[in-house]
Amino acid sequence: MKALLALMVAGVTSMAQAQTFPSKPVRIVVPFPPGGSADITSRLLGERMTEGLGQPVLIENKPGGSTIIGAETVLRAGADGYTLFVVFPSFIINPSVRSGMSFHPLKDFRAVGHTVNMPMTIAVHPSVPARTLQELIEIGRSQPGSIAYGTPGIATTHHVMGELFNLTAKTKFTHAPFQGGAPALTALTGGHIQMIYANTTEVVQAAKAGKIRALVVTSAQRSDVLPDVPTMKEAGYPQLEAYNWAGIVVPAATPNATVERLNRELNRALVVPAIREKFKTYGMDTVPGTPQAFDAFLRAEYERYGEVVRAAGIKAE
Repeated sequence: MKALLALMVAGVTSMAQAQTFPSKPVRIVVPFPPGGSADITSRLLGERMTEGLGQPVLIENKPGGSTIIGAETVLRAGADGYTLFVVFPSFIINPSVRSGMSFHPLKDFRAVGHTVNMPMTIAVHPSVPARTLQELIEIGRSQPGSIAYGTPGIATTHHVMGELFNLTAKTKFTHAPFQGGAPALTALTGGHIQMIYANTTEVVQAAKAGKIRALVVTSAQRSDVLPDVPTMKEAGYPQLEAYNWAGIVVPAATPNATVERLNRELNRALVVPAIREKFKTYGMDTVPGTPQAFDAFLRAEYERYGEVVRAAGIKAE
């Protein structure tokens, strides 16, 4: 009887919150500094969600700790739907590469919705003789360790996919981590490294200027900004298809009705033509969908990246 009463009280509380939510400003925690693509796109979505929610949606930047500082900030704020967290692949990679974390992404958070996908590109310095992915693979097999590939850092999507590339193609490219995609690109154009695994938007200008040679994009379709560059599937490696992606989560105890409301307003923002076109200029495709679909996506990515991390022995420390 007590259990039934507790369920009834919880149901009434959830319905009451759904009817009044939101009654104050909502904030989106971005785990990166102001000015980057994560910050800019979050502000665009926040402006549109403000209209639907009827309350200001504010952006709060909490960089550091491979997005862990931002996650802990959101968890401390409570599960009432007023503090949202923008997540990226590092969100579900971290538990596989770090020990002693204070939370687990799939247990302590719940999905609100997928926001964008961003393809990556493998490119090389012009001094590298490879003009196709297969030619690059042949170098990696015949001259193990001779090519260093740059990424934005250890345990990033780029690093994990780079090691999956090594495992799948049976190559031996050496990882060269940098503090972000821009420094890695600078090192490549300067000839200090020979290869890069980068967000497509970061390499477009250098590729068009002939400073680097783009060999393949990791998306299912060719990129609008690099239409002449083949996909992984076209290059013969469909299993290496991957995206840098983003989405929104909230603490796990957030009421269902609140999550559904947030998802509805997020999807409304993502289908606005002006928003979709703006994101395309950043090389991103919007991905509206349900909380359930994004939850399934997160779990699949967690398993996929976890397998690679274990096989390659990747550690953040």
